[in-house]
Amino acid sequence: MKKTIAVLLVAVMALSLVACGGASKEQLIGTWEVTSANVGEDGDLMVGSTMTFDENDQFEWSVMGFTVMSGSYEINGRYLVLDGENTIFSIDGDTMTIKDASGDMTLTRK
Repeated sequence: MKKTIAVLLVAVMALSLVACGGASKEQLIGTWEVTSANVGEDGDLMVGSTMTFDENDQFEWSVMGFTVMSGSYEINGRYLVLDGENTIFSIDGDTMTIKDASGDMTLTRK
């Protein structure tokens, strides 16, 4: 009986850790527009830029139609890894939040 309870407790803990993840790949795929950016004095320049994530694990970040960053992405729990750079992210419906050491951005699905 004690072993059964212990196994159930471990299973519940494992599921709760998985639930704390950022989002699934299916939720991320698509184009997102930066609606706010709190990343220092250049934050206002990022508003209106877009990030596009495809099903082949590639992304592109464009500002005023010019690609400023592109490469591969990976979802690792609550981390969105962009070309090797870890960011903490979450998706709630059509809103995504990305945070790193420089600040945070809010994006809306286009």
